[in-house]
Amino acid sequence: MTKLFWFLRRDQPLELYFYAVPQLCLRTMGYWPSPKTSMKRPWRAYINFMVLGIGVMTELHAGAMFARSNQLSLAIETFCPAYTSFVTLLKMFLMLHYRHDLHYVVDQQRELLFGHEIAAETHEIIRKNSLMATRFNFWPFSAGFSTSSMYNLKPLLLALVLHLQRRNDEIVWGLPFNHTMPSFLLSWPYLPAMFIFSAYTGYITIFMFGGCDAFYFEFCVHIGTLFKSLQVDTRALFQPYEDLLQIDGLHAARFEAALVELIKRQNRIIDLTHFFGKRYWIITLLHFVSASMVIAVSIFNLMTVGGNGFGTLLYVSYTIAALSQLLIYCYGGTLVAESSMELAVVMGSCPWHRCLPRHRRYVHMFILRSQRALSMSVPFFSPSLVTFGAILQTSGSIIALAKSFQ
Repeated sequence: MTKLFWFLRRDQPLELYFYAVPQLCLRTMGYWPSPKTSMKRPWRAYINFMVLGIGVMTELHAGAMFARSNQLSLAIETFCPAYTSFVTLLKMFLMLHYRHDLHYVVDQQRELLFGHEIAAETHEIIRKNSLMATRFNFWPFSAGFSTSSMYNLKPLLLALVLHLQRRNDEIVWGLPFNHTMPSFLLSWPYLPAMFIFSAYTGYITIFMFGGCDAFYFEFCVHIGTLFKSLQVDTRALFQPYEDLLQIDGLHAARFEAALVELIKRQNRIIDLTHFFGKRYWIITLLHFVSASMVIAVSIFNLMTVGGNGFGTLLYVSYTIAALSQLLIYCYGGTLVAESSMELAVVMGSCPWHRCLPRHRRYVHMFILRSQRALSMSVPFFSPSLVTFGAILQTSGSIIALAKSFQ
């Protein structure tokens, strides 16, 4: 177990933490970003897309049939995973479409983090943040994986309970997720193959959700790390001149070269964030809409329709998984915004008044640009912990509304 989840340990080489969870999820499904020079066709990605597409269509059809026959509980139980899988299909398409651009993003972050000599303080910051990102990303992936596994185990456990109660004549073999399929496929000898197919569609959804969400959060953490590194280098910029009343002469030339390098790094980080945001805003928006709807439906169904103990546990697990995925988007947006603004405070606390007037103008421009928080905003909202708090308040309102129906 320790060897399998090596990236959760603190004693691993620094670069091995870099996008560890996204690589685990996306490489498994064939969706890890590739360079433009790659001539390989992502056949595994195409196959998984086709398999999930078939699963989504059959699930949506099954949900519609349950809804028409007024089987509300079964309809909700079918539509929740079906809608999540449908959004995953859209994510798969976008990840495949932007795979070259996202590979450029990963390469640029790797170069900014590891492409130069790393100071001891910066090294510790990178290790701390990378380990935090890995462990944080593994949490919603684990929650989603357990939810999918519970769906897969549900028909097996129900059959086992009936068998132990000697009620074998009441056993009805079903699939983990509700699909509309020809009746002969739902009987022996085809049933085991259909069971594996249904279970696999659930794991495709979890691995793609986990990979896409972890990729976003990992990007945000590394952007925050780059800004923290820039803060360390900003303080270090003024240290050699602490004993001088004014930084002039040869000192001024060396100071200017180092200051210009800091400004270029800041601009590069900001430009990279905007570049990534333009490619990921649809995925972010889709995720917020889908996760919010799943949370609302799950809570409402839990409070009104109810069900057996296993069904209750299933909806609780589903809600926790959706909230966990929302949290990493919101926390990632907060990390980027706060770390970018802290740079202005650090520069403002340095003895910049010792600089020449020309250099002071550079410093003022640096501070002004840093005072504007770098946002991961999408249309209608910006992911942040404030947004997550608003979602929790809305969930509380849904619970109160559901109780009024009881």
